[in-house]
Amino acid sequence: MTSQSKTSEEEKCFRCEVCGLQETYHYYGKKPPFNKNVTFLEDCYLLQDPFQSWGSESFLLLGSSCTVCKRVVCQSTACSIFYTKRFCIDCAKSQSDEFPPEVRNRLK
Repeated sequence: MTSQSKTSEEEKCFRCEVCGLQETYHYYGKKPPFNKNVTFLEDCYLLQDPFQSWGSESFLLLGSSCTVCKRVVCQSTACSIFYTKRFCIDCAKSQSDEFPPEVRNRLK
């Protein structure tokens, strides 16, 4: 295996830096080529839905990067929160006074 193909394989593995969840992803960005009707507000890691036939528009959003510290985090509420942008749970808690009350309550 060449170092280039090894790097390519590593680039296709999503890993949450909070909980350690690892999964292969098929796309990173805002406009997935396999679903032309979707545009995300943030660059995110997507996996085509493994329970649907290949080529369907279904997908799973695995996660994205924290706006503040840039750590890669999954969608689990134990790892991140989305409020206009993605925040890892640590950055969200440290900046909780910046969020509206209903979001702060979810951080407790």
